[in-house]
Amino acid sequence: MDYESTAKKILQRVGGKDNVLNLVHCMTRLRFTLKDESIVDDEAVKKTKGVMGVMKKGGQYQIIIGNDVANVYAELNKLGNFSNKAPQKTSEKKEKQNVFSMLMDTISGIMAPVIPAIIGAAMIKVLLTLLPMIHVLETSGNTYNLLSVMGDGAFFFMPVLIAISAAKKFGTNTYYAASIALIMLHPNFISMMSAASEAEETIRFLGFLPVTYASYAYSVIPIILAVWSLKYVEKLADKITPVVTKNFLKPMLVVLIEAPIALIVLGPLGAICGNVLSDIVYAVHDRLGFIAIGIVAGIYPFVVMAGMHHAFTPIKLGVIATTGFENFICIGELCSNMAQGAASLAVSVKSKNKDFKQIAGSSAFSALFAGITEPALYGVTLRLKRPMLGACIGAAVGGLFGGFFQMKCFGIATPAIVTIVQYVEEDRAASLLIAAATILLTVVVTFIATMIIGFEDIVDEDEDETPASDVSIESTEAADITVPSPLSGKAVPLSEVKDATFSQEILGKGAAIIPDKGVVYAPFDGKIDVMFETGHALGLTADNGAELLIHVGMDTVNLEGKYFYPKKATGDTIKKGDILLEFDMDGIINAGYDITTPVVVSNTEKYTDIVSLKEGKTAMLEDLVKIR
Repeated sequence: MDYESTAKKILQRVGGKDNVLNLVHCMTRLRFTLKDESIVDDEAVKKTKGVMGVMKKGGQYQIIIGNDVANVYAELNKLGNFSNKAPQKTSEKKEKQNVFSMLMDTISGIMAPVIPAIIGAAMIKVLLTLLPMIHVLETSGNTYNLLSVMGDGAFFFMPVLIAISAAKKFGTNTYYAASIALIMLHPNFISMMSAASEAEETIRFLGFLPVTYASYAYSVIPIILAVWSLKYVEKLADKITPVVTKNFLKPMLVVLIEAPIALIVLGPLGAICGNVLSDIVYAVHDRLGFIAIGIVAGIYPFVVMAGMHHAFTPIKLGVIATTGFENFICIGELCSNMAQGAASLAVSVKSKNKDFKQIAGSSAFSALFAGITEPALYGVTLRLKRPMLGACIGAAVGGLFGGFFQMKCFGIATPAIVTIVQYVEEDRAASLLIAAATILLTVVVTFIATMIIGFEDIVDEDEDETPASDVSIESTEAADITVPSPLSGKAVPLSEVKDATFSQEILGKGAAIIPDKGVVYAPFDGKIDVMFETGHALGLTADNGAELLIHVGMDTVNLEGKYFYPKKATGDTIKKGDILLEFDMDGIINAGYDITTPVVVSNTEKYTDIVSLKEGKTAMLEDLVKIR
């Protein structure tokens, strides 16, 4: 992707830098806060090469880029210096929400920034399951115990992380918020409350205010309510504190007022709300059984689209902290992730658009192996519409299967193939087989369903660019392009190359040269897109847009640059006949490598046909292939 070009087009199509109030990015999206969204050309933005989709949510204009988002963001910052802009509030009135939607949006917005810390801790817990299983780590050793602390720390002290995020959400002091969370988690408070609960006694503050027993470790909602109230307590303390005493009296009043409110009223209330929310969700599971898991798996992509999936995190945390496992949402989420990956894989296989095949393929990998589904969801299945149906069908089938065989999840690491061990039950040997079968069934059903349902393929984006076939390097016919040989030697068909990647024309059509001289020349005027560090391969683009890959020898990347002497670098402009690369033929051959050199038109899909013009002895810069 040309990040600079993509950034320029995006900025132009969102109304220019003067229309941008603020710009940030997350793992896959550019998040614009715009002055006026009505002037944005949505369709033009969607058609920009590198853009997977567009979302409008929470006052933000979100552009889904995928794994390259940081690079595009960097180029946008060069154009508008957005990283130094403070977020500004717009005067636009917020859309009215019901109480439940507002609550879910709030929880989701607070949870989202905390997710990376949770995932990091969860992945350590996955290791604690995997390493003892393969007999690499003893569960009784100090290393295991230390890793256990590392994996559990973020969960036990979850209220502190949530307090920091909530303070930013509600616009209150971060350190006051964190200190309230730390009070709720203080070892003396925990032991005092536990002792009183076991003795069936009630702790009373100031002799008459009862402190209801509740466990705040691993909890989310109690601290959210506490931090929400903190902003009002801060205002009150600021109002009643004399100016000359604000630096010491105000902090004391804030803690003295807020801590009892949190421990006596909002903490227990939050615990009750959390339990009620969990009871509502799991009542559906209790009533419908494994069918509920299939339903959740099938509709989960729409939950993600609504941004509500993070709201399930506290529910999952609470259940796992209480019972040790979760057997509803986590199973549906796993099947949904696998289905998005499988649907994208089917699109990658079936699409005729080379660029989109790559997007779909990388999106499939992210979803299947890393559990990151946004590129697949927004860039592939939702964008093409029909694959979304295939993904929903496959996810529902997988969810029904996993639910029927009573799958359980013992962690909240991102559901993916690499985290399958979190679905392994210690006393149930078949649990790993069930988890693997659930994933396999989901992937297979989704893949087949997507292939059968089909989709309308993506047309090349940014069609305003000049098609490569409109001009030529050297042409004997107006519509033909002749590409000279960059080496001298013996020309052979690609089918004779001893590497399926080239012989099956996976990278494109062309020819191959068995060189008789260790020199690669520029076959046309253009530029070097990439000169590999090892010097064994280089990619060129002609001034007319034709792209050429020259790969010297088979598996020569393993030489790590030995015997290769590049004369040009990535980004250099080249003229026909320039020496681009020299290599030691005898050294490469004596090292045991085949020096057959494929010369491939890497953007083959843009042309009607690629025809080899030579077989046998070929001179340097003699016509090698014709592009039609």
